[in-house]
Amino acid sequence: MEVSGKRQNKLTHSISHGSAEDFVLFCIPCDRDGERVPAKGFCTTCNEHLCKTCYKHHRKPAPLRNHVLLDENSMPTTPTVPLSQDNFESCDDHQDEKQKYYCRDHDTVVCSVCVTLDHRTCKVEYIPKLSKHILDSEELNELMAEMKSLEEVCELGIKRAKDEIKAISENHDKIIKAIHQFRKEINTRLDDMEKIVVKDAERISNKKQMILKSLSTDIEDIKDETVKKQVCLDNLIQKNCLDKLYVEMKVAKKRLLEMKMKAKQHSRKNKDETVSFVKHQAIIDVLEKNKQLGEIVSVKSSDRENVAIMKATSIPPDDQTLNLEVVEDINIKSASDKTNCDITGIEVIQPDKIVVCDYKNRKVKYYDTEQKKTVSEMKLNNSPHDVAAITDDRFVVTVPDDRSVHFMSLKKQHIVSDRKVNINEDCRGIAYSNDKLVVSCIYPGKVLVLDLQGKILQSFSGDNSLVYCPLYVTVNTAGTSIYVSDSGHSVNAVKQLDWQGNVINTYQPAEGGGNRRGICELDDGTFLVCLNQNSDENLRRISDSCQSCKITINEKLGRWYPEATAYCVNTRKLYVSYSETNELLASCSCIKVFKLE
Repeated sequence: MEVSGKRQNKLTHSISHGSAEDFVLFCIPCDRDGERVPAKGFCTTCNEHLCKTCYKHHRKPAPLRNHVLLDENSMPTTPTVPLSQDNFESCDDHQDEKQKYYCRDHDTVVCSVCVTLDHRTCKVEYIPKLSKHILDSEELNELMAEMKSLEEVCELGIKRAKDEIKAISENHDKIIKAIHQFRKEINTRLDDMEKIVVKDAERISNKKQMILKSLSTDIEDIKDETVKKQVCLDNLIQKNCLDKLYVEMKVAKKRLLEMKMKAKQHSRKNKDETVSFVKHQAIIDVLEKNKQLGEIVSVKSSDRENVAIMKATSIPPDDQTLNLEVVEDINIKSASDKTNCDITGIEVIQPDKIVVCDYKNRKVKYYDTEQKKTVSEMKLNNSPHDVAAITDDRFVVTVPDDRSVHFMSLKKQHIVSDRKVNINEDCRGIAYSNDKLVVSCIYPGKVLVLDLQGKILQSFSGDNSLVYCPLYVTVNTAGTSIYVSDSGHSVNAVKQLDWQGNVINTYQPAEGGGNRRGICELDDGTFLVCLNQNSDENLRRISDSCQSCKITINEKLGRWYPEATAYCVNTRKLYVSYSETNELLASCSCIKVFKLE
């Protein structure tokens, strides 16, 4: 039992002040249990005095075997103050035990029970021993520095988040303003169009009224003259002036014939067709096709990762010419390539990053347009054909010989293969839209719709009247239609499909032309199509309803044969791979870059 005035705090060495207890140093382990037993030894590792029993058994547990003990003659003669037990946390699994030990093998703190049960073979050390020089340790300094750095990063992140919230709010205001402004422009345009047609209606109405007023006057004159002739003839009959009556009769008869002809002509004019208002079909189509003024999309921006913009979804007029300015040629060939490149697929994943499929070298390559070099490439067992972006660092690639789709990503500027999905089809073109993949296949020709796990949701095939040899495919920004670039025997067309596989529209120029190859959507809602034919007009532009639209290039390109294409909304740059010959095994080794004006 504890004697009042004889004992200090339980967590420090106790010193006797009474004659009943003539020893000075106590056993610390026994002291914690409420017993005062004189110390007969000392553990330098634990920094604690021990009684005879504790001293004898102290090094029997495995964690304590390396502890250094001093006997009664060598032990310190003054009490030492151990660390307060309050510095140790209770064990989660053993609430009555304190976590006083550190296991290096598992990098965790444990209690003595944990040591006995789970860490017998581990390198376990007593924390008070390890903590003696902790204040001057490099580990603590590095940890504090890292925590300070993390604090600064968090503060910066909070500031950026606040700035982003403000930017999003400001951007939202800009979007609403743009929507209202677009609506005003539409209203103004409609008002102008209404004024024109109303003015035409008024002009036609006034003209017809003038004609009818003139006719009415003429008819009144005929009527008056007829009445006068009748009165004249009646008078001559009453006066029995037969000779004069005969003469007037002949004159009246001739005049009557003339007036009948004139009255008949007026009657015909009065029966002229009435006018009516006919609605323009193009405007009706726009209103029926587009259920809203525009759409809200996310794009990459140079000063902000995601900036929402409003994109008008209207059918561009066929007479609105798009001008292409040749900027440069890109050579994708790398030092490890064993043959010329054959670029069959291009995708812009970020404004300065494009991913290409090099069919002949069996590689997927990442090219940086700012650094103007191929930064990373991945060699495959078989040749890749086409590529489509899922996010700004994830993309999918078709590998026909594998009959599979490969999911890849960019991590620290390197292409990494994530997984492969077998679809058991000769897959060629690929596009992504709203968590779905659209894949075109040949032998036989078909279009597949897959989810991102590779499960086939729909398959459009049937006979060859749907698609024959669809080498490339894309989906419009609104996600409403699939566009298939179909090549092959007597086909060579671009077909617009709905998501049930029905052909809505078809683009097939009168002159026929070569095979249809790459296709991509531009930011005005039109599509650019590559033609592989012996012509210098191998780039065609069509509307979203597959109608031909005008396009010009600022310089003569001569005979060239484009294959794959991709467009960047941010930079308004168009990338087109091409060869200089249309031979069957020709390589599309270069990429021509255009700027849209």
